[in-house]
This record gives sequence, C-alpha cells and structure tokens, in this order.
Amino acid sequence: MTKKVKILAHVAGFLIGASGGFLLVILTPWDNWINVLLGFTVLITGFILHVFIHELGHMVAGLMSGYGFVSIRFFNLTIIKKNGKLMRKNYKIAGTLGQCLMSPPEPVDGKYPFVLYNLGGGLMNFVFSAVFLALYFVFAPFTYAWIFIMLACIGVFLGLLNLIPLNLGIPNDGHNALTLGKDELSRHALWTILNAAALMTKGVRHRDIPIEQLFFDDDKLLKKDNNALVLNVANIRFEQLFDRQEFDKAKTFAETLLKTAEKMIEIQKNELRCELLFFELIGECRKAEIERLYDKNLKKYVKATSGYPARQRLLYTYAKLFLNDEAKAAKILSKFDKTCQSHPFEGEIIQNRELMKNEE
Repeated sequence: MTKKVKILAHVAGFLIGASGGFLLVILTPWDNWINVLLGFTVLITGFILHVFIHELGHMVAGLMSGYGFVSIRFFNLTIIKKNGKLMRKNYKIAGTLGQCLMSPPEPVDGKYPFVLYNLGGGLMNFVFSAVFLALYFVFAPFTYAWIFIMLACIGVFLGLLNLIPLNLGIPNDGHNALTLGKDELSRHALWTILNAAALMTKGVRHRDIPIEQLFFDDDKLLKKDNNALVLNVANIRFEQLFDRQEFDKAKTFAETLLKTAEKMIEIQKNELRCELLFFELIGECRKAEIERLYDKNLKKYVKATSGYPARQRLLYTYAKLFLNDEAKAAKILSKFDKTCQSHPFEGEIIQNRELMKNEE
C-alpha cells in the first residue's frame, strides 16, 4: 500500500467514525444524567450486538452461497462444528473482534462464489439498522425510542467501516471483495485459507495438507508484490514446513518472506518473528541474537497473544532453554494444558505439545 493510499484510507475511516459520532450526538438526548448513562450503555451494548450481527451475516451469506459452517467467533467466544456437533471453544485473534470461517465449495472451472460471503457481514448490519429504524417509528411516542436510533446508527457505522474498501493495517471485507474481483490468484488464496481452516478444525495438521491444495509454489508465495491474502497462504506454507520439522527450510522461508513481503500485515510479521526466535532457542541459543530478536515490540506482541498454544510453547522454550527456570517452565506448561481444553484447532495442539516434549 502506497503512502498516499494509506493516508486516504485513514482519512476515510476517520470521516466514517466522525459522521457516526455526529449522528449519535444530534439524535440522542443528553439532557440529564440518566440519558447520558443510558446512552453510553446502549453505545457499548449496541456495538457488541452489531459484532454478533456482522458475523452472523457472514454465516448466512456463506450458507446461501454453498459454503459449509466451520466456526464462528465473537470476541473470544468460538463455536465450532466438529464430528457433526457444535462445540464451545475459547479463541482470540489479535486485532480482530470476530470471525466466521466457512468451508468453501469446490471450484467449478476454477470459479466459486465469494462476493456475498465477504460482504454479508456489512450488509446484515444494514438490514438490522433498517429494522431498528422501523422500530423507532413504531415506538416514537415513547420516551426512550431514541435507543433504536442509536442502534441503527451503530449498524450503519460498522457496515460502512466494513464495506467501504479500507486497509487500516488489516484489509476489511470491502477491500478483500474488491481484490478478489480483480485477481484470480487472490481467489485461489481465499479458497486455500478457508479450506485449510476447515481441515484444521477437523484435526488435520498443517503437515498433512496436500501441497497441491495450496495452489502456489514457493516462488510465487515469495514474490515481492503479493497481497495480504496470498501472504496468508505463504504463512500456511511456512506452518507446513514447520510442522514437518523442516526447520532449516522453514527458517529460510520466514526470513525471505520478512525481507520481500511489502504488504504483509504486522500480525503476520510478528508470528514469523516469534518462530525465528524459537528456532534460535532450540538451535545455537546465542544470547545476543535472542536479545536482538526478542525486542520491545515482540515482547509486547507475545504478551498480547500469550493465550495461543504456539505462544505458550515459545515462552516454555524460552524459560527452559534460555532462562533455565524450571519453575517458570512448569507454570507455562500447566497454562498450556488448560488452553488445550478450549482451543479449537486440535492439530495445532498436538503439534505444539510434541515440540514442548522435545524440550523436556
């Protein structure tokens, strides 16, 4: 993304937010402390409600397009489908409020539906905003009917924020839909990402995903101008090398990716940096190199993602091999065992447990 596009994206995001805030201020009575307290309560609960509505919109749109349900996440509450049953899990992805994963339909002549699935969340926000607006007119004579106006405004705000193509660090739904419409490789990438997630929810490990299902060879994945969707596939390829314990290949792949991938989002970069730190810990374990890799920014990211099994594996290895702190390592291992009970990806749990046992 060029500097000019970044500025325009941030300006667009600011204008959408400012417009939403302005509407809330002029349409909501802030004339007494009860209304002020109620207004802020509705603002928070309305935002949470529309996150639920947004992800349900992706699910409904996906089902209408022939996709199969895999999982849906609201904040850190995750519902997955496994062995025909719905199960509750606990999972959170840094920088996101929710996510709906669906297994994609098989491509026909290389094509599959993608527009409605991507835009369904924002469109559902608009649908419910229209419902809330209708309820406002029904209950207009009542004192607190303005609550429906607030709920409608929040939905319009979130809908616009997701449907107007923006890349504010992470590409939004509108940006992804636009990219998919223009680029066949991006459509292959989305299919690969969704298919891999569906397989992993069933317990399949990265190492067992057939290489042909990635659609890309390594040279294509390491191209300088790849977008965020293709780079997501590059991360899957890295995880595949990593899970096969081809550590030298995985390390070279990660280092090359960090050097060449101009459009890689910061979350993806930090995930690779974490694994490069892991490679150093299980390899030469050089103090200077570990301190260089484990800088202030990475420590902040590790702390924010400490609930990930992979992150607990990194912290366990760091405590065990670098700090030589058996008590701390044991504490992290206990936390890892608890995390495994609620983590949705069984293959990821098995992989990390194997690696941690190697360090015992």
